[in-house]
Amino acid sequence: MLVGHWTFDIETIDGRRVADAAGGPPAALDADVEIVPGRDGQALAFGGGGRAVIPATPQLALSQVFGFTVAFWANVTGGPTGEWRGLCFKQVAAHDARGIGLWLYPDAMRLRVQLFTVKGPEYIDSRRTLPLEEWAHVAFVVDTDGMFLYVDGRMDVAIPLEHAVVTPGGPFTLGGEPGKPGFTGLLEDFRVYAQALDEKDVRALAAP
Repeated sequence: MLVGHWTFDIETIDGRRVADAAGGPPAALDADVEIVPGRDGQALAFGGGGRAVIPATPQLALSQVFGFTVAFWANVTGGPTGEWRGLCFKQVAAHDARGIGLWLYPDAMRLRVQLFTVKGPEYIDSRRTLPLEEWAHVAFVVDTDGMFLYVDGRMDVAIPLEHAVVTPGGPFTLGGEPGKPGFTGLLEDFRVYAQALDEKDVRALAAP
């Protein structure tokens, strides 16, 4: 079930707010995020410091029992900087711990994803690297068996989860965390599913 879908296309934009095509809350853009031409329509442009915030709602409280998926297209235009560069994160609750986080490595174009469990954070690192100045599709899937990272529609890495996931029910933020660097590049077609998509479904999202 698709519970959030922000295309960032022109018809969804009202000032600094972007409507959710799935009927959920709009994303609020700060002054350092721009709307620019994207891969298919429009995209958000980040310069290393801007953010787009999606407020918390009941449909975006993601459950490991039912599974969930976060998927988007990214075009990273800035290379490694020596610092972790945030792509997006979701808090457990407002002003609480990070429930989900995705970053680019300080010294590489590899991804690190964090998921918060009852025993603390668990991490999964991509084997593949994201291309510089090219579009890549990223999907992060969680269910009762574990967590799975897909790049361009192909399973890249999977690990089992020994401990229960703490439901991330707080706001989503695209870009870096406050006071920390975000990535430089474009992001579009940000989707959240309240189910664990299988490889066939992810491959369809990543189709050209």
